[in-house]
Parts: sequence; structure tokens; C-alpha cells
Amino acid sequence: MDDMRVFSAVAEAGSFTGAAKRLELPKQTVSRRVAELEAVLGVRLIQRTTRSLRLTDLGAAYAARCAEVVRLADEATAAVTDAAPRVAGVLRVTADPLFGEAFLADLVSDYLERHPDVAVEIMLTQRKVDLVEEGFDVAFRVGREPDSALVATKLGPASVRYCASPEYLARRGVPRGLTDLDAHDCVALAPEGAPARWLFLVDGAPEWRVVSGRLRVNHLPTAKRVALSGGGIVNLPTFAVAAELEAGALETVLDELVAPFGDVSLVYAERRLLAPRVRRFVDLTVARFREGRLLEGPPPGAAARPRRARSPARSRPSRPGSRRG
Repeated sequence: MDDMRVFSAVAEAGSFTGAAKRLELPKQTVSRRVAELEAVLGVRLIQRTTRSLRLTDLGAAYAARCAEVVRLADEATAAVTDAAPRVAGVLRVTADPLFGEAFLADLVSDYLERHPDVAVEIMLTQRKVDLVEEGFDVAFRVGREPDSALVATKLGPASVRYCASPEYLARRGVPRGLTDLDAHDCVALAPEGAPARWLFLVDGAPEWRVVSGRLRVNHLPTAKRVALSGGGIVNLPTFAVAAELEAGALETVLDELVAPFGDVSLVYAERRLLAPRVRRFVDLTVARFREGRLLEGPPPGAAARPRRARSPARSRPSRPGSRRG
């Protein structure tokens, strides 16, 4: 049946290259499968030259029969799967810990309620997991370039915000530009051994700049708690601080310098023939994130601005000699 499908695609496309693209198979595989089919049938189906191919008379007749068989098989399969798709098995999901803490509990609970025959395993790790080698079905990835060997479905922007508590900003002032950060405590978030760098939009182009601060951490939730307690300015993903911005517990600064940071994507290994448990999870995730706009957060500058405007201490640094731009 598979060889008949391959031959039918070659006949319809008029080339091995076109059939390979349609079937998402290597061209060499398509050519080999047709040659094996000819060997089994004991007839020549295609006349090949270095520049083109054409069907023999037998090949044309056989291609028409193959197309009909493939169509009937596809219709029968669709009728069965649409009528009674079996959503069962174990779904294995991996994500960055901060992303998982923000979204996966509600998403997976909804998924499990809809599909009682499915079990879910979640692994939260900062490590980039090899889905195929480690046996995971899907992964949430943040950044510009998901693995080209995987299928990536974009869920929304991976934006960041520079923010601090209203109490900190009342005490230390609001930075208006990059040079103002020298007079502030920046919560330096970076992996061990790496410089603490923040991405800014400088003269219309993204640019990484090293920031300084008395506190350095390698754990995003800790950096967030420090900012909430008034310990300084922190740079965090929008989704991680959306609730705090809405509530006014944190306020954004330097909104005009926020640079694009790529996308959040749901990635998986197969484009076609996804297991029903994976397909249902992908569909639910896409609907939840795209329709709910979960990654965008409040508009920059929209949270709790009146509280800052009333503070007369806003314009004064907290200690003599500190620089402000």
C-alpha cells in the first residue's frame, strides 16, 4: 500500500522531486521505492532519462488504479478515526521551569479532564531536551531558533520587561535611559560563569549590554521575589510578571528600549501521523495561547502609573553621589 501511494504521488507530480516534497520523504527514498515496486511487479512503470521521466502505458494504467486505491484507503481511515479516535497512552512534556510554573498546571489539568484515558509526565528543566532520543512528545521552547529538525508551532511572542516594585522606584527614582541604570541596583540574572547581560533596543537595533548589581542569581523565581520585595530592577519574561504588573505589585521601566526576543513555540518530532494524544494536546495548547493571548501581558506602561506620579521622592536618588541621566 505504501509503495502504491509513493508511485501515485510520482505519477501525479510528474517527478521524483515533486513527489518527495509532497510526501515529505528524501528523493532517493522515493526513487528506490518505485524501483522496488517495478521489481516486484516485473514490469517497467516509468521511463527515466537524465532530465525527465514519463509513464509507460502500463505505468499510466497502474497509476490510475493506485490513485483510486489510495483515495478509498484514506477515506476509510478518516471515517474510522473521525468516528472513534482513541486518545490514550502517556503524553510526555518538557518545558523551562519558569514557563512550566506559569502555564502547565492549568493547561495539563484541562487536558486530563478532557481525555481520561491519557496520563501525563512533565519534566521541567533548563536543559534543551532531545525529544527523539529521550522519548518526549512535545516541548515548549523560548527563543529565536527552534531546532530545525523539529516541527515548531508558534504560540506567541517571547517578550521581556524591565520592572521593579513601586516602593523601589519611589525610593530610587525612575531610570529614563541606559546610563541611568548605573545609579540603580540591577538584579543580575545569569547562569553560573556567564556575564549578566540584558538585551536592549539601541538606535533601532537589538544590543546586549552587561549590567551591574550587588545581587547576582541564576534562578528566575528568586530574581522575581527580590524585585517584589523592593530589591532592585529585574529583567524577566512578560509571562512571568503579567499578573504582578496587572496588580501593580511591579511596574515597568525603559519600555521604549525593550527588544524583540523571538517566540514561544510548541515543538514536536512529527508533522504527519501524530498520535491522537499528541494532536489533541497541540490543538488545545494552540487554542489556549493564541486565543487567550497569554504571552502578551498588559501594554507597556499601563500598570499603576498614578501611584508613581504622586511620589515627590521619585526624582531623588537615595544616596549622595549616585548618577542619574
